Amino acid sequence: MALLDDTTSTLSKIVMQYNAIQDEDFVISPNPSKDKLNIKLPSIGEDLKLEVFDVLGKRIYKSLITKLESSINVSDWKSGVYLVRISGDKTTKTKRFIKQ
Repeated sequence: MALLDDTTSTLSKIVMQYNAIQDEDFVISPNPSKDKLNIKLPSIGEDLKLEVFDVLGKRIYKSLITKLESSINVSDWKSGVYLVRISGDKTTKTKRFIKQ
């Protein structure tokens, strides 16, 4: 019975770790914004790729994120809705951003 308890305990820990990773999300602010897009990550263990797409799916911005907080100057962008995508080797997260 001890082996079964150990296996259940180990599986439970793995599920909790997986859920914690899935729940980690980045924050964009201010949203909406006229001139600056700030991106805050909960953690960083690798260089992450940052891409911004317009509503037609055209990529209008691309860079690497190497720190927890980054900013993008969006003052020259057209007003509208954009998708901000951050991706690494194992996960991709996307959020909506509104440029005023």
